Amino acid sequence: MLVLALDTALAGGGAALAQGGRVLAARRLEPGQSFSARLLLAVQELLDRAGAAPADLGGLAVTVGPGFFTGLRVGLATAQGLALGLGIPSVGVGSLRLLAEAAPAGAGTVWAMADARRGLIYAAAFAREGGELVRRQEDVAITPERLAERLEPPALLLGSGARLYAQTLLGPGLELAPPELDLPDPGRLALIGARRLAQGQGLGPEGLRPRYCRPSEAEVRFGLPLDEYRLIQ
Repeated sequence: MLVLALDTALAGGGAALAQGGRVLAARRLEPGQSFSARLLLAVQELLDRAGAAPADLGGLAVTVGPGFFTGLRVGLATAQGLALGLGIPSVGVGSLRLLAEAAPAGAGTVWAMADARRGLIYAAAFAREGGELVRRQEDVAITPERLAERLEPPALLLGSGARLYAQTLLGPGLELAPPELDLPDPGRLALIGARRLAQGQGLGPEGLRPRYCRPSEAEVRFGLPLDEYRLIQ
């Protein structure tokens, strides 16, 4: 099955194609680039590189958050449109889980963190058990100071949020992952999607829903306090 992955949840996104357990082509969209202007162009570029057409796609994988409102809307709307038009199943993957999947084997507790802007971090904790990534902490949007109170060594801190607030977060037994793991890997998203689709976890377009962990900018302007937010669906 040829699977297309779309990641637009966080500051850096991308797209990728996978088939038969390997990534055929991948393209990153660097922070600052407009997802709405670049995403479909990137998809067409990947299909051209793989010698494929949209009709060859057998499934889709898309990040569903937490992340930024505009990016999530672009990615989900694109995935829903393609899934509906092509009549193919899709799967949603959490953006923090995708980050954590990059952690090396034996890392122990992995805290995936992404910059949520306005002094907040999107964060969640995971650990590997029997080769599977198991959630230890639900997705939250939280201040670095409050998050630092929850970190227990040994743990690996991974992602753009960890690097941005390393001075506040790091302590004995807490390791910062290398910078190449700061942003999600669209190729890994495609492989995760292919695996889930093969397991029969595909959804219809209506099943793809964003996962928010903080209020919108409009709500912030109306005075909602920014301290800690949990999953909003």
